Amino acid sequence: MSVRAPGGTSRPRRLTRTAFLLAGGLLLLSGGEDRLGGPPPRPVGPPAVTACRTRSGDLIADVDNDGLPDRITDPSHRGGLLAVTFAVGTPRETTVPARGLADRTAGRQEYVSAAVADFDRDGWNDLVVVAGQEQGGDDPVLPRVAELRLGPFSDTGRSRRTVPLDLGATKDIAVADYDHDRYPDLTAYTYAGDGTYEIQARLGDPHTGLSPDTRAYTTDVPATGYDPPSPLPHAGLSPFYPPCGTRARAG
Repeated sequence: MSVRAPGGTSRPRRLTRTAFLLAGGLLLLSGGEDRLGGPPPRPVGPPAVTACRTRSGDLIADVDNDGLPDRITDPSHRGGLLAVTFAVGTPRETTVPARGLADRTAGRQEYVSAAVADFDRDGWNDLVVVAGQEQGGDDPVLPRVAELRLGPFSDTGRSRRTVPLDLGATKDIAVADYDHDRYPDLTAYTYAGDGTYEIQARLGDPHTGLSPDTRAYTTDVPATGYDPPSPLPHAGLSPFYPPCGTRARAG
């Protein structure tokens, strides 16, 4: 027989409701699925699509492990206009901008930038997301989100492993080649404070995806004020991806 609390609600019902809410919170904290879905299935082999670079500079790859080609474009060359077209050439084809790849945080940020490359060279392309508020004074404003999401990743930017990045006050990012090895690097246009900017690098790494050390490749930008070059220094996909063949579906 249920024992009723003074307000007339049975304790089992209250306990059931509390347990339900607690379970939902634990599901979110553990990276479980919600309305944005979960990460792609864990790979059991290499991608079905060989990653390549089109003549227009886009990247063709299977980023979500569904066996279909996806197309990554960034006409801004600085991450702000990056978009991924999933399942190119099929009825499921859909294009997702950088903001749509930022997960639940996107709607609350003034900017979202992204970059895609296989930074750890495990065969699956990874996603870097930077999002936050615009700079508004002499002191640097750090991004609210600065993450490397190791591939494969979903059409909402979710992956099975996320690595936090210490990028400083960064808004503009791009795939780059600094040390001329087989690992893609990341170049970042970073606010240093008092109106000055610098170019930083994060080197590709087989263990962490991107290494934290940047001092050896940091250069000051001579002029003051926000004026990022386009493309950013050392940026480009060509050192890491071969040209797509004439028979490439999306090339």
